[in-house]
Amino acid sequence: MDLLKEIGAILGFVAFGGLAVLVFMTFQQARHLRRLREWAGRAPERAAAEEARADTGAAEATMPAIGSAEDEPAESGPGAVARMRGEVAYRYEELDRRSPVSPLVLGLGLLALIAAAVILTGGFGLLSGDDGGGGAEKSTAAKSEQSKEPEVAVLNGTAPEGGVGVPGTAKAASVFVEDAGWKVGEVGDAGSFPTSSVMFEDGFKSDAKTLASDLSDQLGDLEVVPITPEVADAAKGADLAVVVGQDDQGIAG
Repeated sequence: MDLLKEIGAILGFVAFGGLAVLVFMTFQQARHLRRLREWAGRAPERAAAEEARADTGAAEATMPAIGSAEDEPAESGPGAVARMRGEVAYRYEELDRRSPVSPLVLGLGLLALIAAAVILTGGFGLLSGDDGGGGAEKSTAAKSEQSKEPEVAVLNGTAPEGGVGVPGTAKAASVFVEDAGWKVGEVGDAGSFPTSSVMFEDGFKSDAKTLASDLSDQLGDLEVVPITPEVADAAKGADLAVVVGQDDQGIAG
């Protein structure tokens, strides 16, 4: 499920990037439409309407006032129609100059896109939530194992087939381990092994290599291998096991 987490994060970035592009394109479109309308406003039809409106206004300004406002006759004829058309064209032009996209509609659209991006990324988080939690717990447990001081079992593997190992071999090797600064656990027997080695439980391979290096002066080059079931039983829960083989049986003195 780590892949789903990565995909969710990538889709989130893509969604926000698309949102930014959409906003940019929206305002660009609005600007182009505004320019188009301004250009259309300079067309001959609008010029004629403005000219008719100006002529009508000039005629009204120069017309002498006769009688009172109540007695003034209502306008009629071609002049009144032209003035009305000019007024309507002017009002329409003023309304048409507004932004082609309503701020409310634009804001709601942006909020919807943001909500969709959040839901999309959150959905991937929910899909990977259970396994992600389990992975976190496993990672924490592994780190806990790595941070604790490994326990080392020292086992005597010098016994020949069907025989008994050299007494005191494991005890002597445990002194080497303790002098190197390691925590000694079980000290006992482990059957028959021709060569000495350091065995490790899962997660302790690097510690096993370090331990083998620390004992190289006393036991020579030690093979580092995963622990076997038989040695694990003899080690009684230790994280590492030093198995002294027949090649080092002389350390017992």
